[in-house]
Amino acid sequence: MEGQSNEATTLSTALRGLSDEEILEFILDMHKPSKNPVVRWLWTGLGSIFVVFAAIGTIVPGWPTTSWLVAAGFCFGRSSRRMFRWLLTNRLFGNALLEYYKAGRALPLHSKIIIIGIISLVSAFSIYVVTKLGDPGFGQTTIAIIALIGIWFVGWKVPTVQLQVQPN
Repeated sequence: MEGQSNEATTLSTALRGLSDEEILEFILDMHKPSKNPVVRWLWTGLGSIFVVFAAIGTIVPGWPTTSWLVAAGFCFGRSSRRMFRWLLTNRLFGNALLEYYKAGRALPLHSKIIIIGIISLVSAFSIYVVTKLGDPGFGQTTIAIIALIGIWFVGWKVPTVQLQVQPN
């Protein structure tokens, strides 16, 4: 966890004092799209789905927005520099995603808890459905392993940002 905090602080420090356009270019240069057109197409499709989920989060209270934007940014960073730039400069979403990068690519603890909760619920439901469909155990095992990897990654590999409370 100490290494994550240092990495987040280093990135946050590197971006301090830069203009928004310089920060944007810095972020875009950190991500290199795939050279394979099929892979780029798949990343673009998945990123688009995550943008729709983020849009839902702007309407539905309690539904995460930034978490879906981070996932969309990850996908667009591997598919299309143009789509990634659009996401970072989008009037509706751009600020949230830029703040994520300015914080050193870290998530607040409450976002991590929500993401882990969603992974757990969706995985449990998927295991239930696969079991009802008669799978002998391979599907359930695969879903559980992938869920555990996702929970581990979000919980321990993604740095946690400490939110600063501003006095009134």
